[in-house]
Amino acid sequence: MKSMNKKNDLSEILNPIARYLNDIDAEIRIILQTGVPVIDRSSLHLFVKGGKKIRAALVLLAGGIRGQVPGGIIPIAAAAEIVHAATLIHDDIIDQSLFRRGYITVPRKWGNKVSVLVGDFMYTEALNVSVADGDPRLFPVVVMGARDMVKGELYQLQYSNLESITMEHYYRIIELKTARFMAACTKLGAIKAGFSDRECDIFYEYGLNLGYAFQIVDDTFDYIDNPLGTGKDEGNDYTDGKITLPALFVLEKDNEAASELRTLLQDPEQGKWSRVRDIINGEDSVDYCLDVARQYIDKANDIIFSFPESGFRDILYELSQFFVYRRY
Repeated sequence: MKSMNKKNDLSEILNPIARYLNDIDAEIRIILQTGVPVIDRSSLHLFVKGGKKIRAALVLLAGGIRGQVPGGIIPIAAAAEIVHAATLIHDDIIDQSLFRRGYITVPRKWGNKVSVLVGDFMYTEALNVSVADGDPRLFPVVVMGARDMVKGELYQLQYSNLESITMEHYYRIIELKTARFMAACTKLGAIKAGFSDRECDIFYEYGLNLGYAFQIVDDTFDYIDNPLGTGKDEGNDYTDGKITLPALFVLEKDNEAASELRTLLQDPEQGKWSRVRDIINGEDSVDYCLDVARQYIDKANDIIFSFPESGFRDILYELSQFFVYRRY
């Protein structure tokens, strides 16, 4: 396996496929454009800044791993980004978030009624793209990916609080809400490339491991000094009563820090946030979480390096390193 590359600049990693990503941006606008101002403005709001387009990139890179970008893959990659954006809009309603990607959220700008409906509209347009492609294998993958994200949000509502959270519940939540859709994205790319069912399943497993790592790292961001910022509200999981891996790691200890943290989490208030953060950092929780994320990345790379060397395989490797070492 090649030596580790710790690029933190996503645009640099994805620069070799920049022209395809630009095509995906244009396709998203074509798919979502209706001529109705409230729909067009709200559905495209999250794309104003562009976003990381990681899910679209996964579709594209998996599809082109053998050196040729499949025809018709751009609309499918665009559909993956649209599904992801729709879930973010609905998440921001649930979490009452103020910022997303550095901008005011869709619910804060247009209200919850518009946000619910425009999110639903985006789901249906993405599903329509998968049907219009004509390959009967695509639609079930998109449907199951979207379904699992919704299930994950509902599972999180029930099992992420202090009274019910366990390691088992935590990993189930991130599998459903994040990992399975990333797995769907890599499988979509493999399907468009005409890979066998077995190879498509291998790519699904690959994306699943990437997704676990991505979400675990995402859950550490509130607890690290992050000069680049995430464009999201700080401490949201804490104030919403959601227990993620950094806190859960400490809570499973039998010491004074765990006891104090449990007390603070029983009545979450923004004024207590800095103390919560200090406790978690003092217990080496972030290092633990990043180590776990690296283990998932190693599993993913073991899978991807079973394929012949190619430019797209190298990008997938660099992207996996970004997942662990990123700061935004």
